[in-house]
Amino acid sequence: MGLISKKNPLKEILKQLPETKGLLWEKILELQNQIKKIEGTLNHIAGEEYSEDMQEIYPLKQHLEGGLYTRELFMPKGSLVISMVHKQKHPSFLLKGKLSYLTDEGEVVTIKGPHTIFTQIGTQRVLYIHKDCEWACVYKTDAQTFEEAEADVYTNDYRELPKKIIEKNKKLWQELLQRLEPLQ
Repeated sequence: MGLISKKNPLKEILKQLPETKGLLWEKILELQNQIKKIEGTLNHIAGEEYSEDMQEIYPLKQHLEGGLYTRELFMPKGSLVISMVHKQKHPSFLLKGKLSYLTDEGEVVTIKGPHTIFTQIGTQRVLYIHKDCEWACVYKTDAQTFEEAEADVYTNDYRELPKKIIEKNKKLWQELLQRLEPLQ
């Protein structure tokens, strides 16, 4: 992955992506593909059973009750985590720890727990973990199993989102790129 600055590794990683027009999701996919080439990289597909390796490094606690699906994920210091694409609005909570993440607007923000974020439909997070973190999310679902619930609230392919969400984000990111061009 190249040299990563200790000051803010996520900014350095994102700078390594080619500066091309297009959707932020496509840039994140390109980053995912680069990372998958690194030995020891773990990957999870929405709706599939959580692997033993994932559970060992990124322990996940899940609950289904009363139409709510909750997930609490531990992420160790030094990890680069790329989330699945969110299919519904929901609250997300950094319970403890410190991380930097890529916002929907393409900015890198650093936060410390406790901190609340309201996640929008279409969000895909790229996180760099500065200090061990515990992250929790709450979703509405009628699913009966964890795998069904996960497939109900996430996708690995942004093209499965409603067209209006894709178009809204495409317009937002194109406007952002146009504002940034004079700065380059």
